[in-house]
Amino acid sequence: MRVIHDQAPGSLDELSRITGRTIPSLSRTLKTMATYDLVRMEPGHGRRVVPKVLHDRVTLELPLLDRRETKGGHA
Repeated sequence: MRVIHDQAPGSLDELSRITGRTIPSLSRTLKTMATYDLVRMEPGHGRRVVPKVLHDRVTLELPLLDRRETKGGHA
C-alpha cells in the first residue's frame, strides 16, 4: 500500500515493474485488499486500471483468547 501511495503507479504494469511482482499475483492481492476497502481499482487510460489507497492507516484488533475458553472463569 505504501508503494501505491508513494509511487502512484498509473497501471498494474507499472506497479509490477516497481515491485517486481507478477501482474496475476498483484491482481489477486489487490482484489483481496479491495474486499476489505483498503484499495480501489480506478479506470485509467484505455483498458488500464489504477490502484488507489483509500486509507492512511488501519487498526487491527486480534483476540488473544477464544471466548469459549474464558467462560466459567478459565483463562
